[in-house]
Formats: sequence, structure tokens, C-alpha cells
Amino acid sequence: MNSEEKIRELTERVEKLEKAENKRIIKKRIEIIFSLIKILIIIVLAIMIYNYIKPYKEKIDNINEKVNTVENYIDNKLNGLNSFFK
Repeated sequence: MNSEEKIRELTERVEKLEKAENKRIIKKRIEIIFSLIKILIIIVLAIMIYNYIKPYKEKIDNINEKVNTVENYIDNKLNGLNSFFK
């Protein structure tokens, strides 16, 4: 083998290794992008679910507050009647 053949063989090896390295880099970037997209989708879904549930939670809290107010009113009236009959 003369030096030109060795040089050609080495350049072919280097080109092959560079192609393999570029494929690995692209594959890693794609994996990172997909994982970021997954995380972003999860965050967006969580926000959407929270915004969907929030009005119902406020309504339930409002109803619970009204029920507690009525219970307190009834308890006060019953205590007043009980003290009247004693």
C-alpha cells in the first residue's frame, strides 16, 4: 500500500465516523425535543384541567358556605327555643 491509498482509506473511515456521529447527534436532539414536547403537553393539560375544575370548586365552596350559614341559623334558633322551654 502506498501512502495515497492509506490516506484515501483513512478519509473514508473519517467520513463514515462523522456520518455516524451526526446521526447520533440528530437522534439525541430529537429525543430531547420529544421529551420537552411531552413535558409541555403535560403542563398545558394540567393547566386546562385546573381551569376546568376551578369554577366547580368555587361553586361547591359557595354551596358549602350557604349550608353552613343555614345550619348555624337553625342551631341558633333551636338553642333559643330550648332555652325558652327550660
